[in-house]
Amino acid sequence: MGRLVTEAVSAIREWRKVDLATFRDEIVPAGQPALMKGLFGNWPAVQAGLKSAQALCDYMNRFDAGGNVQVISGPPSIKGRFFYKEDLSGLNFERAQVPFRAAIERLLVHLDDPSPPAIAIQATSVTDHLPGFARENVNALLDETVGPRIWVGNAATVATHFDPLQNIACVVAGRRRFTLFPPDQVSNLYIGPFEMTPAGAPVSMASVAAPDFERYPRFKEALAAAQTADLEPGDAVYIPYLWWHNVESLEKFNVLVNYWWNPAPADLGRPFYCIFHGMMTFGALPEDQRKAWRAMFDHYVFKMGPEPGAHLPPEKRGVLSPMTRELAMRMKATLLDALKNS
Repeated sequence: MGRLVTEAVSAIREWRKVDLATFRDEIVPAGQPALMKGLFGNWPAVQAGLKSAQALCDYMNRFDAGGNVQVISGPPSIKGRFFYKEDLSGLNFERAQVPFRAAIERLLVHLDDPSPPAIAIQATSVTDHLPGFARENVNALLDETVGPRIWVGNAATVATHFDPLQNIACVVAGRRRFTLFPPDQVSNLYIGPFEMTPAGAPVSMASVAAPDFERYPRFKEALAAAQTADLEPGDAVYIPYLWWHNVESLEKFNVLVNYWWNPAPADLGRPFYCIFHGMMTFGALPEDQRKAWRAMFDHYVFKMGPEPGAHLPPEKRGVLSPMTRELAMRMKATLLDALKNS
């Protein structure tokens, strides 16, 4: 069923022989996902994985710093879908801190099981846990200050979620299917609870592989706007900022390395928390008032028209001045004071 659904979804545009100039001047400005075929095919890690899972594990163990990594695991009954329990009373998997070498050994032990437990090492810092790996497996598209993270597991699904970051994800071993949704599809994705999430970000309740259109009818519209690609070893996908993505690991042993970064200033606040404040402040207002405030936000926050403070002398613009760290700190102090007294 999952294959039939994804066949009806548009394919992510494919690029070959991508270099820094192409990525920087064409792919990123387009604001669309990009499948970069064979981009990292010459990585030693990819070449090791093409030999066998054991060969890749031996290669990764060369760099193991000996620390514990977070491993999530669930029983065979979840069929690799790390998600909620049916009644939303909790999650259908458990977390544990395990030495990296022991975690990948457990994956190898279950490699030939017809119905293995779901096991995954997620978003582990390569710099902290596999020092030296990045020196041999270089991403020439990004500054070396953007540290890689590694994901290792068996056949599993990460539910549709977003990251407030740009992302390059490279398949080192196995195959992964990425299904991406633009940010404007949020209302068609049926997002789950904010307070309890599988990995920190809210996720879609609708399954990409086996959608229930009776329960989630608008998900058809989301799929109509989606883009998908199956990545093989050495392939990479560029995921633009805030695009929702569902990731299916398709083999018995899968390894992925990804890079998150954000060119925006890092100390100006986290936009996601503004949603909380906005829901609290505007959610219960009458519709006409919400529409009026939307116009204010479009003007002052999202700057959909002329620059809000352009008509004022620079020294009189106050919070309408170009944002700086000092101005942000003043505004945060005002907000903290307002929240304490509200």
